[in-house]
Amino acid sequence: MPLFSSLMVLAASTTLEPPSPPESLPETLGEGTVSLPDRYEYCSSFTRDRRTLYIGIEHGNWQSIEAYDWNGKGWTNRRHIVGSPDFNAHDPYLSADEQRLYFITANRGSADIAYLPRQEDGSWGEPKYLGDEVNGEANDYYSSFTAGGDLYFSSNRAGENYDIYVARAGEAPQRLNSPVNTEAYEGDPYIDPDGRYLIFASTRRRGLGRGDLYLSLPNGEGGWSMPIAFDERVNTSGHELCPLVSLDGSAFMFTSDQEIRWVSTALIEEMIAEHSQ
Repeated sequence: MPLFSSLMVLAASTTLEPPSPPESLPETLGEGTVSLPDRYEYCSSFTRDRRTLYIGIEHGNWQSIEAYDWNGKGWTNRRHIVGSPDFNAHDPYLSADEQRLYFITANRGSADIAYLPRQEDGSWGEPKYLGDEVNGEANDYYSSFTAGGDLYFSSNRAGENYDIYVARAGEAPQRLNSPVNTEAYEGDPYIDPDGRYLIFASTRRRGLGRGDLYLSLPNGEGGWSMPIAFDERVNTSGHELCPLVSLDGSAFMFTSDQEIRWVSTALIEEMIAEHSQ
């Protein structure tokens, strides 16, 4: 290929427009490539430019994380990142600086929060675990962080049911009070980096299906307001879980009935505006 043509191809690849989320109604993300009819995909995380996507895959007795790249027309370059029958890995969460890929593994007996560090060449290094102040004998899973470094996660350390906890620097994890946590299951917390809202999954009463997604706003007193259920655009008679917002703030992703769906975060802002009046 002539040098000029090669430079044109390079320029086109570096200015590639990323995919945009649907404006108002959630759709399946990467149907036929990322989301396949014969497998269970759950939990996802984008790079800030939305050109690389990490997803969790259920294999029955173990889980793994895969990545895909956007080529301008679809998701390609499917590749394995971490996870095997001997070392399960799921619930990917890319840090704000993109230097850590957090995930959950039960390799030590109970579910723990771990991460892959970014290497100088851009590849991912060997898994590292968070410390004992977070990971304990109980199951601790699904991580997200505020810009200040507060970690939100779910755990059954207080009993059989799962609740949502926050771990702030230098402090022991604290269970969030009601009305976020109840006697039902509460898990998969996504915290907005600026703490504007919290989204989580729950099996509380009056839900539409096996599990639903809820949004809670700060109550102005250091706690959280009564959670608001997402409407039928998100919650269905099936199972919704794994909420996450892309690093650039444009896309709201979640899992619904074993596939990954996404929509513009305008849907979240609509809920906030409606319930802040």
